[in-house]
Amino acid sequence: MSLVIAAALPWALSLGVLGLWILLNNHPSGVLSRPGFSLPAGVSALAGAQLVFLMCIADRVFPRVPARLARTVETGLGAILVGGTVVLSAVAIGGGMA
Repeated sequence: MSLVIAAALPWALSLGVLGLWILLNNHPSGVLSRPGFSLPAGVSALAGAQLVFLMCIADRVFPRVPARLARTVETGLGAILVGGTVVLSAVAIGGGMA
């Protein structure tokens, strides 16, 4: 269990920091400056960070959490992650959103 936590914690932290950096910084050039790209990219990274943390760390450290609650939260975060990825794909293919 310690090895999984030691591997997942930096992974979740780096995804969270990346998501916040994408959302909170002004990107004057590059792919993040395209309209409609920064918001779904940042939200997807934050949802991914929460999902990694919940599935790899919280589920092991707190095993008595009701399975229905954990499954509901993890499914919701997974849906946000997939939805953000779909929006990012549409933006990349379509050239931007208004």
